[in-house]
Amino acid sequence: MSDTDTADGYGYCEARVAGRLLFCSGQIGIEADGSVPADPSRQYKLAFLALGEVLHRHGCGAADIVDLTSFHVDYPAHMESFMAAKAAFMEGASCCWTAVGVSALGHPGSLVEVKAIARLPDAV
Repeated sequence: MSDTDTADGYGYCEARVAGRLLFCSGQIGIEADGSVPADPSRQYKLAFLALGEVLHRHGCGAADIVDLTSFHVDYPAHMESFMAAKAAFMEGASCCWTAVGVSALGHPGSLVEVKAIARLPDAV
């Protein structure tokens, strides 16, 4: 399914600006070919890379995140590798964070989905 199909079929948008905030939809860790890596660490890295791309398209970075929510299949398994991926992505920045255990995600084989709220660059 293409990004256009997803947007049209499900009413999805990757991000929406409201006031001085950017609300980013959940991102999962998939390869460019649409496959889901078996390695949890790879999924986590890819999910944060995808979130970073959404932020970048709107002029934001990890330091602009004010709230992060992560949804985990098999929570709390693999949290050590998730925390390493999160720390690498955040590069020392901090934000509010909520981790939620779930039984499944929308894309088969996905172990994590991350969504964020960020302040826009001109916001103080």
